[in-house]
Amino acid sequence: MAKTPKPEKPAPARDADTDASAETRYPRRTERRRRTRMKIQEVAAEQFSKAGFAATTMQAIADEADIHVTTLFMHFNSKNDLATSLVASAIDALRERALSARETTPFFDFFKDEALSFARPGRDLTQPAASLWSVLRNDRELAFAWSDYEQGQKDVYAEYIAAEYSMNRESDFLPDLVASLLVASTILPHRKWLEAPGKRTLEDEISEAITLSQNAARHMLKSSGRKS
Repeated sequence: MAKTPKPEKPAPARDADTDASAETRYPRRTERRRRTRMKIQEVAAEQFSKAGFAATTMQAIADEADIHVTTLFMHFNSKNDLATSLVASAIDALRERALSARETTPFFDFFKDEALSFARPGRDLTQPAASLWSVLRNDRELAFAWSDYEQGQKDVYAEYIAAEYSMNRESDFLPDLVASLLVASTILPHRKWLEAPGKRTLEDEISEAITLSQNAARHMLKSSGRKS
């Protein structure tokens, strides 16, 4: 367990230029820093989920991550900064999966698999991404982060749609409109399931909503003359 430090001004988080320079000169140190940062993010997602964003302190995160709180402040300036980084990491991971899948997987198949990934039986909900998914939707103190997360999802899906259907997002709003519809179809069934969790599984609720939204999305694309 990390010791509580004497009051002191935390060191500021490093900027991108500093990190790039250090990565070149000190690869092993950079790898340790990367692992520490990932550990902090994992712990933060768990702590936000268990105690709530408002009740979780930077000291509590440092203790659970087994690091000095000053080390924590070297990576993140505040809880808001940490929450924003969790969202950015989740969206970056989603974008990487989408880019890898474009050549082999139709968009609607990719979207359905992503949407159902956290609802399937046997899913390990202790995973950082799943913890983040849960806490963002249920903690009102994290509304700012949820907004970024939702917009990030829409952006990734709109990019995928535009690429598959040969559309230019700068002049055509259809990819973003379809993406917004589909993302909404994953949110509404989750709220419905929370109100009556015993009646149906979350996977069934989301699957039904996705089927309806995808039918509507395909109709929108077909009506506009778009073909994949």
